[in-house]
Amino acid sequence: MKKIRLAALFMAMLMLALCFVSCANTPEEGGENSTAANETQGPADPAATTLPEETTYPVDENGYELDRLPELNYNDEEFVIFTWSNQVMWEWNEDGETTGDKIHDAIYNRQVRTEERLGIKIVISKQNGDWDHRNSFITAVEANVESGNQDAFDLVGQYTPAAPIGAMKNLYTNLSDAEYLDWERPWWPQDIQESCHINNNVYFITGDITGTLVRNIHCIIGNLDLANNHNLPNLYELVENKEWTMAKFAELSLGTIQGINPDGTACYSVTFPNNVEYDSLFYGAGFRFVDHDADGNLVMSEELDSDRLETWYQTCQSFLLDNADVEILAINGTNGFTSGNVLFHCGGISDVQNSLQDVNFDFAVLPFPLYDENQEEYYTITSYWVSMYSIPTNAPDPAKSAAVLECLSSYGYRYITPVIYQEAFQYRYLDTLENATMFDLLHNTLVFDPGRLFADQLNCFAAFRQAAQTAYTSWNSYYAKNSKLWGRSLENIISTLG
Repeated sequence: MKKIRLAALFMAMLMLALCFVSCANTPEEGGENSTAANETQGPADPAATTLPEETTYPVDENGYELDRLPELNYNDEEFVIFTWSNQVMWEWNEDGETTGDKIHDAIYNRQVRTEERLGIKIVISKQNGDWDHRNSFITAVEANVESGNQDAFDLVGQYTPAAPIGAMKNLYTNLSDAEYLDWERPWWPQDIQESCHINNNVYFITGDITGTLVRNIHCIIGNLDLANNHNLPNLYELVENKEWTMAKFAELSLGTIQGINPDGTACYSVTFPNNVEYDSLFYGAGFRFVDHDADGNLVMSEELDSDRLETWYQTCQSFLLDNADVEILAINGTNGFTSGNVLFHCGGISDVQNSLQDVNFDFAVLPFPLYDENQEEYYTITSYWVSMYSIPTNAPDPAKSAAVLECLSSYGYRYITPVIYQEAFQYRYLDTLENATMFDLLHNTLVFDPGRLFADQLNCFAAFRQAAQTAYTSWNSYYAKNSKLWGRSLENIISTLG
């Protein structure tokens, strides 16, 4: 933004400084070599507001929990990580040097610390693995597994929908039985664990091991200049007061922007980069496709066949289809959000970094709306461009793979996530205290749904967006047509992996 709120920035930086001062005398103890922990300090706290809560676990000099890995030495053995080339820059350093860029250097330092601490040499092997290449990526993993231990991959990092494909082919070990993985630690977020397990078996996982998790958070971006010009209420206060509902979002959007600017250019109330963002409306309202029952077993959500969902679906479909000023339009496309002619854009944090650094208006970063004011929490999802990690069944030493996975994640929690979270987004791209607070909210309300993770296997991951953009006037009729297929698909997943 050009119109930076200096007072807010001063407050944010002051709070960060205070965090550094308060942490300066925190002794480091236990869990790892002291030289590795003291090489480079990370930011004082990911939330930029308070130190981590007191814990019985040992912490480092910045108040972050330490892992409990024992002293291990693998005698400088190569450790091969096979990953998708699309996201390497956010996870691995391939040039073997620092550059002064904080994110690049944090990734480098995490890599070096892990190598020195465990006595390994990380080797990155990669190929394209996004949506169009997910099957060929898994084919490469399958060929490696079938070849046995020779030149075997020690760890696989993959595009989210690729991970279940590999799991269903029985290419990955059950991480819940892996030595050294400590699921109670903050680098393994609880909702991710719950959503990734199939009847207590876990074949892929994500968390602070990857910077892709933070970068790909979904959000709504609002043009504050347009909001002020049209005398809309304070958007941040609506969120804080739990008044940011689907009804309020529609009320503020529809009719606020009249479609044509005085100069004849088009303007819109709401834009989406594509219909994938419709998913965020569904999850933001608290719905899921797959839940866990009281015994931890996977089941299709009971709410899929509810009057509550039907009522909400009618509101959403009308909002998305019946208004000319609600449009699928790329954020940086002609007359997109960057032009200043859009009130709300439903996109993601990566849009902020990629497209909004130099716009000449103020913007707000917001969660997707609540179902209604009775919903207690906001819910946020990420795009599929997040890496999931697995240990292949032919890994030469599964315990070593688990130790490296735990170590990389622990260092990622303390060194990479805070830098990406604070330096890249809270202070570089989200340059007001209000937006930093909203980013905290988004980060802290991430949810994952097995129905969305198993994109190819369940055939329901795009169900809401497909129904919402078609002639289905009733969600219940769409559900009736597909529910048996979804149920059979879930049973197949459970029988294969459970």
